[in-house]
Amino acid sequence: MQAKPAKPRPVQFIIKVSKFCNLRCTYGYEYPELGDKTTMTHEQLDRMYTHIADYYGSLDEPTTVKFIWHGGEPLLVDPEVYWTTFARQREIFGPIRVENVVQTNLTVLDDERLRLLKEGFNGVGVSLDLFGGMRVNLAGKDSQDRVLANLDRLRKADVRFGGITVLSRKNAGHIKSIFRFYEGLGVSFRLLPLFAGAYPDQHAGYEITAKETLEALCTVVDLWLQSDKNLTIAPVTDHIRSVIRYLTPGMPSIFYSRRAWETAVVVNTRGEAYADAEAYEPDYSYGNIFTTPLRELFASANRKKSLDASELRMAASCAKCNYFGACSGYTKGEYVESFADSPRVGDILLCTVERGLLQHIEKRLRETGLYGDPTRADLDRIRAERLTAEEPALQAPSFAG
Repeated sequence: MQAKPAKPRPVQFIIKVSKFCNLRCTYGYEYPELGDKTTMTHEQLDRMYTHIADYYGSLDEPTTVKFIWHGGEPLLVDPEVYWTTFARQREIFGPIRVENVVQTNLTVLDDERLRLLKEGFNGVGVSLDLFGGMRVNLAGKDSQDRVLANLDRLRKADVRFGGITVLSRKNAGHIKSIFRFYEGLGVSFRLLPLFAGAYPDQHAGYEITAKETLEALCTVVDLWLQSDKNLTIAPVTDHIRSVIRYLTPGMPSIFYSRRAWETAVVVNTRGEAYADAEAYEPDYSYGNIFTTPLRELFASANRKKSLDASELRMAASCAKCNYFGACSGYTKGEYVESFADSPRVGDILLCTVERGLLQHIEKRLRETGLYGDPTRADLDRIRAERLTAEEPALQAPSFAG
């Protein structure tokens, strides 16, 4: 019998095509650079594609290369730039599967950009916080009404999109309304806790704690379990999958290792490449992807330092956790927790939100009766009915445009 073809392994390149932006979001981590109109050139992009294609084309296993176009605001770039570079991708990557998604504030949407979102990109992520009034333009005016109007245009044009909402103290008290908004649209979304800012005290007054974040995510779990919509809500549905794995006898253990496979690379506007956890930290730059083959970047001393840091975070948080093996440790391996109220070992902030969320999910699933003494039919039903929704268009969890 002929062997089934191997499923391609995904890798993401988060492309900071330009830092230029028409908004000045209160929490913007790129705030000092949002007036910079420097944009990646076609020559730079071609060299990047060549280095990526050479590396993944040399591997024995098939790969899907996903480019997540980011900014700044990537839709301020002329649409023709994207049409041209997508054509160059087809020439350079050949048989390697390539996908393109864009993360946008959706404030700029003319007919040509609408066509680009519908026919050019494979997916669209829309940044929308819904409450708090923190996504403002240069005049300090909230941009939300325009974004909501443009969402209607996307829906009428049948453009598939996902949402990403930055969770802060400004909107955490509205978490039920946020869920109902996306549920009403039938749109999957990501809740992204407020990340490190561009300067000290940038988040003063609206920073969110681990406790507040956990409470919000637990509320989303409860709402999801009550909903009849098959929404994917990151990070909630991934954690539900982990708990189902934990509660299901005979499930194989899974463990995340960036050393074995790099899942995501951030490429800054001038070509410097980083792991997401240390993006823009010079001491952790792999090197310049415009000038250096990817194999050399992955062999760099700074990448080794980044890998060591990833494994130390996992060792500190995951090694003694009951869920480790059902939860792969991806979150701790890939991202640096930044909640001031999280316990720490030395300089490492320990996992608090993820573990608390897993515990809450386990409690809720046991309360439903599905996972006290589950039958095979119960397990099959929850997998089939509730955990087969498509992934949201955006899968780059620590960035929001």
